[in-house]
Amino acid sequence: MRKKTLWKAKLVVTVEGHRKSGEIHTVSVFDNRTNEYWPEERIQERGISWFLNLGDMRETLNWNLNGDDSKYQFKWGRTAKGISEGRAYIFD
Repeated sequence: MRKKTLWKAKLVVTVEGHRKSGEIHTVSVFDNRTNEYWPEERIQERGISWFLNLGDMRETLNWNLNGDDSKYQFKWGRTAKGISEGRAYIFD
């Protein structure tokens, strides 16, 4: 299997995870095809604002954004004061 290159993702979804509640919410969605961030209204329309856990997030993002689940990637980044930032990469 070829190594997936993250810059080829059609969408990059930035999320924040709250350690105490375990909830995850979408901060932004960047569309690599148009080089634009989605407005909050579009994020809400797609039903990708809040997630119960990482499994729910993966399933919801791939289903609602027509992503290929086998190519999905997620990486946690920085953490401060109990809030972690992460990025999900959605591929065709």
